[in-house]
Amino acid sequence: MFWVPAAGDVGVGVSLLSYRGGVQFSLVSDAALCPDPQAIADRFKPVFEQLLWLSLMLPWGDGLAV
Repeated sequence: MFWVPAAGDVGVGVSLLSYRGGVQFSLVSDAALCPDPQAIADRFKPVFEQLLWLSLMLPWGDGLAV
C-alpha cells in the first residue's frame, strides 16, 4: 500500500504504482472539493480493463522490454 503525497492546497491527488505485474491505484481528496471520491475511482476500472486488453493484443517479441 502507498499513499499520494499531499501538501499545501492540493485538493485531489492520484497515484499509480506498477510493480511485478500488478498495478495499485490511490486517490486522496479534500472532502470539501470532492465529496464523492469513489465516483472518480470507479471510472478507472473500465479504462484499466481496456488497457489490459489492448496490451494483450500487442505483438510479442518485437524488442519490447518485459
